Amino acid sequence: MELISVKSILDIVALFIIDNMYAFQIMNKSRSNRRRKTKRSRKFAFDPACWGKNKPLEQLWGDLSSYLSVIIIYKGSRPYEFVMLNPPPLSSSQLYEQLRQYDDDLQVVAILSAHPDIKHAYETLVYPKVKDKTVDYVITNYTKIFKRLRTNMHVYQPIKKLMVPH
Repeated sequence: MELISVKSILDIVALFIIDNMYAFQIMNKSRSNRRRKTKRSRKFAFDPACWGKNKPLEQLWGDLSSYLSVIIIYKGSRPYEFVMLNPPPLSSSQLYEQLRQYDDDLQVVAILSAHPDIKHAYETLVYPKVKDKTVDYVITNYTKIFKRLRTNMHVYQPIKKLMVPH
């Protein structure tokens, strides 16, 4: 039976300490990243004082959030169109059926709307990004304010061109 020398034991302990220090550094790095993300997510806080500052944008958002209309973005010379949903949908299935025809059209680039599960979207998502901009600016620069709706947020078959505020 061989005796382990003190030097080999110290080498083993040193390797163990180095491995643990590396794991500790990785753990601390992930903690610092986590803290940074929470600070960033608090940037858009709920602010009810934003109402009354941009009336045309509020009117647009009122129509989008109550599903009275959607905005269709086209390719080419005709940039966008406000489409009144007729009759106003009473359920998500009716909304999806009315939007399906625009999703299948090749000239349509995007369908801008609101999502029923996103509460206080105007105060937290829309107004902090656009403030005093015009409705035309918001629609022409829709990629800065709207994003594609994730497929797991769709109630029925996904509409690929549907975009909501982010």
